[in-house]
Amino acid sequence: MRKSTFNLCLLFSSALLLWNCTNVIELELPEHKQRLVINGIFNPDSTWSIDISGSQNALSSEPYEQVQHATVGVYQGDRLLYNLTHTGNGKYNAEESTPKELEHYTLKASAPGYPEVQATGFAPGKPAVSNLRGKIINTSDGSREVELTFVLNDVPDLQNYYFISAFHNDTSYYNNQAFKHYTSINFEAPIEHEFSLGWLYFFSDKLIDGKSVTLKVRYGYPGKGKLLYFNIAQASPDYYHYVRTLTKQATVDSFSHSPTTVHNHIQNGYGIFAGHHIRTYRIQH
Repeated sequence: MRKSTFNLCLLFSSALLLWNCTNVIELELPEHKQRLVINGIFNPDSTWSIDISGSQNALSSEPYEQVQHATVGVYQGDRLLYNLTHTGNGKYNAEESTPKELEHYTLKASAPGYPEVQATGFAPGKPAVSNLRGKIINTSDGSREVELTFVLNDVPDLQNYYFISAFHNDTSYYNNQAFKHYTSINFEAPIEHEFSLGWLYFFSDKLIDGKSVTLKVRYGYPGKGKLLYFNIAQASPDYYHYVRTLTKQATVDSFSHSPTTVHNHIQNGYGIFAGHHIRTYRIQH
């Protein structure tokens, strides 16, 4: 009993000592400067559409401001091509205009209370793909998968970046709304995907530079009669590096790692203005 009393007193004394050694340090954080945030991913198969919001302090709990009164233009060099129209909730569109592959465009945007921003980006050409074939595989656990093989011809002497995705159209059980049902994809050979953003699986040509290679992937069998859309896209370097650093920040950063800075090429602002080009295959099951 005496030993228990001694241990309890020692524990209380240690806690009191730690409490007396506590110092409160007030941090002087730099003042937050408001900047425009651009979300501008474009491709030659869709019209121009840009989302614009305002940045906020990292410690703020307020919702992001969707910028409603911006002036947004798409340029080639100093020549204005299109003025984008605000269609609500910070979205700016040019409904009858589409980007062209390999053309470099400059986005310029300004809004009251923010410095003007600009960025230059392009959509690469479609990936050179051939000989896509598929077959159904019975797995050891009794399920079924689809194995796809295709030849990717990588352009030599360039840094090329790709992503793939697959979905079929479906209807929600709860509200009968149509939506795209994306499926997970497993890389079989000869490379693996490097990272993913949602259901987009990214990889570069660092292992296949300038080669013509046969790639093999698998996905779950969607069911008899399902029409699946299989996408193979080539992404611009800015898009690839933006997604790479964004996913690293979201999944790797912690107190034990150095913080990751998300790739940013928006002058005086934040975000992304970059393109990709998708080649789509329709696969009937």
